[in-house]
Amino acid sequence: MRQTLFGLYGLGLVWMLNLGCARETTQLTSTEEAFMPASYKKTMCFGPCPAFTFEVTASGAATLAIDRPLRESPLSELPLGVYQAQMTDATAWNARIKAAAEQVRYATLDSLYDNPRVTDLPATITEWNGKSVTNRYNGPDLTTLYAAFDEAMATLNWRPIETK
Repeated sequence: MRQTLFGLYGLGLVWMLNLGCARETTQLTSTEEAFMPASYKKTMCFGPCPAFTFEVTASGAATLAIDRPLRESPLSELPLGVYQAQMTDATAWNARIKAAAEQVRYATLDSLYDNPRVTDLPATITEWNGKSVTNRYNGPDLTTLYAAFDEAMATLNWRPIETK
């Protein structure tokens, strides 16, 4: 009886070690590319400007919180609220945002372009590759980067989480 128990114990131990090794091997051989996390936000102003926050995580999960309508946008039909989507092509996302960031020399930019005496302007806040830039007054032309974010937002299939 004792010999049978030791045999079963040994068999279980070998099985668990094999399972653990198989799981580790799968993780090590995975070549799936992660999404570069990013954030793109436009704040409110005193006028009718759009206000939203768009975020992408390393898994490709995207959220869009609309606080003011996105006028003159493919997403202008979405009501105020919070939406989610799943990105599917990390390579394309990473390449597009990286190219746009390099074109506007994002890595060399200051973190803040603002004048607190000017009060009626929205800010555009971007975060990418560990850097954040708030562009509200007399900042650089980041149209290329904003267009890359806008294009990515427009191509996603947004599902409402909460509408207002």
